[in-house]
Amino acid sequence: MHLQSEGFQVTAAADGEAGLHAFRDGSYALVILDWMLPTMSGIDVLREIRSTDSRTPILMLTARGEEADKVLGLELGCDDYLTKPFGIRELAARVKVLLRRIERAEELARISSGDRILDLGPLKIDHGKRKVQVNGEPVLLTVKEYDLLFTLASRPGRTFSRRQLLDMV
Repeated sequence: MHLQSEGFQVTAAADGEAGLHAFRDGSYALVILDWMLPTMSGIDVLREIRSTDSRTPILMLTARGEEADKVLGLELGCDDYLTKPFGIRELAARVKVLLRRIERAEELARISSGDRILDLGPLKIDHGKRKVQVNGEPVLLTVKEYDLLFTLASRPGRTFSRRQLLDMV
């Protein structure tokens, strides 16, 4: 409920098997996983997810707060570990950080794979040189203006809140 009020789409699963099934059938930007789930433990779900997917960020959210439990979770592949009780604002902040990290990694992968020039008809952005042209004419932009333009142009069709844009730029 709180994550939905922050603008996230949320899918909930009642137990470990249902969660793993939903993960395999869907496409998720992030998984929040409890250790102590019915039918299949969160650690077993984590192992199963990591056996086929190393990219989707996983946040363990659990009452198991011993150092050994945290270390095990992190070693098995969770990206962050938050113990109960927790603050809703902290959870939302951690979710945003994990999603930002993935977006940055994807952007760097696009850039390093040679996708350095965005060609959007009359608008051309050479990200390697940080140069912009409209109809062949150079456009002078400040650093922030360039970053904002590139952020929006490299993600066509997506909408962002002011806060998301501030975080990304």
